[in-house]
Amino acid sequence: MSSLFPKVFVDFDGTITTHDVGNEFFRKFGNEAESLKAVAEWKSDGLSGRDLILREAGFVKTTQNEALEFAKSFTIDSFFSAFVDYCRQNEVELTILSDGLDFYISEILSANHLSEIPFYSNIARFDTDTIKIEFPYESTCPKCANCKGHQILTRTGIDDLIVYVGNGFSDRCAVDYADIIFAKDDLLKYCEANNITFFPFEDFSEVLSKFRKTFESKKFRKRHRAELKRREAYLSE
Repeated sequence: MSSLFPKVFVDFDGTITTHDVGNEFFRKFGNEAESLKAVAEWKSDGLSGRDLILREAGFVKTTQNEALEFAKSFTIDSFFSAFVDYCRQNEVELTILSDGLDFYISEILSANHLSEIPFYSNIARFDTDTIKIEFPYESTCPKCANCKGHQILTRTGIDDLIVYVGNGFSDRCAVDYADIIFAKDDLLKYCEANNITFFPFEDFSEVLSKFRKTFESKKFRKRHRAELKRREAYLSE
């Protein structure tokens, strides 16, 4: 029987929420054409994650109140709260990692009575009708403003078993270090293209079902490639 105990990390935009809130925010209050152009450049590795957000934010015109009202219009996966409850009941640590912005994450979690979940993201500071972005978790990663792989390494130890749930392009760094991966959309395609073992999902009912089965059977097993990458990263610090 395995003595491993999981730590769960979950992406926010398009994973917990039913839509990518950050993308919608920059389209609505910024310059949609320039935003789409910047995202395409970022996805081709021609633009860093930090520079992507700064470019999009440079076009934004909105007040904090308008932005918060906008955030309230978004819904979360209807099964996410049940997954959170299961983790809480079984003392499984759950953390949200996002390359998005703090104001809408905080607002949406609060609206769904989930404010107790810790999250790590970039920060938006509102100044009349513009925003300034702060990056409190910058790393050497050129792909991300808030690298989820770096966050995982920072918040786990060499003996932890890591579960990751995500859907997007910004989740690439996270899955390199995760033992159990739940993926959909762009992350699913990335895992397939790079021969990374994962469980596909459409919503958190599937994540909860598979996670519960594995947790209660205690059949956790580390993914060899991920374990080697984590060990290499830990030992190089």
